[in-house]
Amino acid sequence: MASSSSSSSRSHYSASRVQGAPVRSPIRYRQGPLDYEPYDPFECRPPKKAAMWFSWSDKNPGRRYRSCYYSRRGGCQYFIWHDDPIDDPILKQLVMDLRDQVWLLERLNSNLHDANEPLHVQPAADSSSP
Repeated sequence: MASSSSSSSRSHYSASRVQGAPVRSPIRYRQGPLDYEPYDPFECRPPKKAAMWFSWSDKNPGRRYRSCYYSRRGGCQYFIWHDDPIDDPILKQLVMDLRDQVWLLERLNSNLHDANEPLHVQPAADSSSP
């Protein structure tokens, strides 16, 4: 019989993230941040369409929101949630676990790529050709 555990299946890798470091999306966006309808203008100068992004925080994993396209570079403070929060704790944990696994695999892949870089042999210039 399977036993349940109160401990989370989430790996310790999310805890190893550097606080304050930019959190990038673990998945490729299927549409651009401005590719949605209806148009959502807001009080920016000049008025612009709000960009739609995904939150990957532990509090709101996978939840979409709209904000000023330039908010990370000094844009206005416009921000509004597009989706309701994930209320089911099991689904919320599942999204966080999948996010953490993607980030872990990307780190491992990057480390392997860096470790194998010296193994790439550059072809020597052929000095025997005329």
